[in-house]
Amino acid sequence: MRDEMVAAVEAVVRRQHPDAEHVELMGVQRFAHGDTGEVHAVDLSWSIAGTLRVGQFVARPSDEAQPRLLGALAEAGLPVPEVVALPAETGGILVTTRLPGGDALDALRAAGMRWELSALAFTFARALGRIHALDWQVVAPWLADPEDTPEDLVDRQFDTRWEAWETRLAALPPGTGDAFNRALHWLDARRPVEVSLCLCHGDYGLTNVLIADDEVAGVIDWEDARVDDASYDLALLPTELAQLNLPTGDAELFAQATYGAYLQASPRTLGNLPFYAAARLFERALDATEAAAAIAGGQPVGPRARRQAERLPETLVELARALAGDERVPWRA
Repeated sequence: MRDEMVAAVEAVVRRQHPDAEHVELMGVQRFAHGDTGEVHAVDLSWSIAGTLRVGQFVARPSDEAQPRLLGALAEAGLPVPEVVALPAETGGILVTTRLPGGDALDALRAAGMRWELSALAFTFARALGRIHALDWQVVAPWLADPEDTPEDLVDRQFDTRWEAWETRLAALPPGTGDAFNRALHWLDARRPVEVSLCLCHGDYGLTNVLIADDEVAGVIDWEDARVDDASYDLALLPTELAQLNLPTGDAELFAQATYGAYLQASPRTLGNLPFYAAARLFERALDATEAAAAIAGGQPVGPRARRQAERLPETLVELARALAGDERVPWRA
């Protein structure tokens, strides 16, 4: 896949700059982003009339939906990668610009003072508040039915997911699905009654927010974007922080500062956090169980599935902890 990515970017440069000479690869790096993990940063150099040019790009497999959304988000003023070439032009590969900065995960690990943790949490949360403030019916009306009420839309989405979960559970080896069935009963009894509907990133985490000069330079990886309750995007923050092995006090400070800053910056509420945390961990555990079963059966799996299988024990513990939690949520004062 690496060679196809590099070739796609080189073709884009030559098409956009027909007078380019000495097009050379300066570097290529694979990122573990996206469903396939096949996301590559590709740096090229070329010269035009003796002047050296350098371009930094990101290439990934994609359909036409993601570039459409990126274009709409850019028009709305969000810092997202600029689309350089559509998949239809490159045989299914999306080419975008590479935004400056490092991800928020690196910034969090580098924070040496508690005030730095709080400041980063505020920056991280305000960027999400800005996303959630968008009118999804204007920015991305194709993501959901504008005629639905918020509650009906979320309920219909959940019914669809529920049916898919039941089908997948039925295909698991005997006895494997017992814990999942208990989780389904927990989720069914706690379906959201009131929702705060908005455009959600779908995978809003520390690795998908780029920081430069203490500000958000970009939000990347929009392939899981959806219209859902605002809690969806922050539901897995404690889980993500726990995986970093931060001191407990630092992790709690970052999480609480994020929730507080979000509620100050956003008109949305986070009353459904316990439900969405359990639902998303349920899905992660199901993905990991399926991946582990496929590996045990000798089936080929991708890098993401292999990582999921390796984390299966931890994911099951995280799910059990979510189901046993006290269901406290951060409320707006």
